[in-house]
Amino acid sequence: MGKCYVARVAKTKGKTRGASKSTPRAAPKAARAKPVKPPRPTRPSLPAPPAPPPAPLPRDELIAPRDIGRLTRYGERFGATKIDTRLLQHIQLPVGSGQIAVFDPGAPKSWRVLDRPVGSGFGMFRVMLSVARDDAGGERLAAIVIHVGRPPIARWAVAHYRGQKKPRSAEQLPRCPVTTGWIAVMDAGTGEPAGVIAVPASAAPGQPVEIPLTDGRRALALPCGNGEYAAYWAVDAADKPICLVLDFDVFSAKDWKARPPAP
Repeated sequence: MGKCYVARVAKTKGKTRGASKSTPRAAPKAARAKPVKPPRPTRPSLPAPPAPPPAPLPRDELIAPRDIGRLTRYGERFGATKIDTRLLQHIQLPVGSGQIAVFDPGAPKSWRVLDRPVGSGFGMFRVMLSVARDDAGGERLAAIVIHVGRPPIARWAVAHYRGQKKPRSAEQLPRCPVTTGWIAVMDAGTGEPAGVIAVPASAAPGQPVEIPLTDGRRALALPCGNGEYAAYWAVDAADKPICLVLDFDVFSAKDWKARPPAP
């Protein structure tokens, strides 16, 4: 009885082993396919913005041979002389042509048109006087400043006149000759005025005066004494004009180099 049991167990084991060899393995379940989401609608692409216009090239102007900005700074000292700046409250320079002219109102041949434009449209520009005051209380008009733009200032350049060649050195600066003791600035407009412009006899000593012309323009005349005077432009980093300065040469080369006295 014991043998039969062993035989049966062995036979059963054999069948079990045989069955395990012949039975194929179950195939893995197929991965479920994920539903494909449709692409999200995209906004239509906008055209690229136009390229900015190229920056204008700096004008071919001679760099100012001295620090003209000193004439525009209140409290700046030239030896014993101090700069006082005075903004004219009720006088502005109207310019409709974009060009400024400088001349002696009593000498039509002195007419000079500045080569650099100040703008394409009409403008009313502020005017500031630079007055040199000494310790004794004496005053001299050192310069006139016409504000045509906004700072910051990148450089100072010599103002050239239309139709004249660029000067090669500081000894050849373009200058406006004055023989009547007055210099005038105005809109270049249609050209030089016809004939002499008389300065009113009622003009206050040392003060600028507005002179209306028959063609509708107005000239701003200033007492500067006889001589030949140069003008300078302050320009920004984009080569746009900020202000125009007419230097009346009240300071010598020694004054420009002199250090202010100790307080």
